[in-house]
Amino acid sequence: MKRIVICCILTVLIFAGGIISLFYTSKVGDDIRESLRQVKECYLSGDKEGARTAAKEASEIWRGFRELHILILDNDHALEITMSAQRLERLIESDSDEVTVECGLMDELVSAYCREQEISWGNVF
Repeated sequence: MKRIVICCILTVLIFAGGIISLFYTSKVGDDIRESLRQVKECYLSGDKEGARTAAKEASEIWRGFRELHILILDNDHALEITMSAQRLERLIESDSDEVTVECGLMDELVSAYCREQEISWGNVF
């Protein structure tokens, strides 16, 4: 009887951890997309310093997420997002017109990563 209770408790803990992780991933994705929106707005309005600050903020949010989630299974998207964040910072420094394109690309990569982490039949089985 004790084993059944312990298994039930462990199952509840695993599901609760998964749900909390899902909400955290979604929140991080929303925060990064908001920072990218600020980068685009600041850059288009000519505020290069504001764009640089927002890009560093997005990069730091992603870096913190990667450090906390040691079990990231989708390393391809994670690497692409990391490279896109670094590329975005360099493009702002060089005052390139591709900043808005890179913001859109990074936004799409973060959205794709979050969609892959959602609970679906494909992810369960």
